[in-house]
Amino acid sequence: MTQPSGLRFECTQCGKCCTTRGEYAYVYLGKGETQALAELLELELAEFERRYTFIDEEGWRQLAFTEDRCVFLTDGGLCGVYEARPSQCRTFPFWPDMIRNGEWTAEAREMCEGLGRGRVWSVEEVRSNTREFVRSNRD
Repeated sequence: MTQPSGLRFECTQCGKCCTTRGEYAYVYLGKGETQALAELLELELAEFERRYTFIDEEGWRQLAFTEDRCVFLTDGGLCGVYEARPSQCRTFPFWPDMIRNGEWTAEAREMCEGLGRGRVWSVEEVRSNTREFVRSNRD
């Protein structure tokens, strides 16, 4: 069996990753991410949290979703806070549950039209993004 060389991915800016998938509609905010978003939008932290986030039943701060989409997904399908987007967003689609045995899962392929397109992300780049995603979910 050959060693995987990486995964092909290119964002098509379809915005599908910023919408709900069944019951899944979560963007968790790690330490510092809430503050960075507030600063980008030139809001006080408390005001940003009141307008755009909530605390879930587990005590995690999350971005609010409205009409089955992230509050920051523009009508043009782009991220309105791209410069300060949370780690969960930055690392998509390189999440552990999207990759099995060095390949994209069927669920991942359904969710993201950019899989299998564009440049090949090296195994190390994939691992680095996956580690960042896992780390951000521990903060």
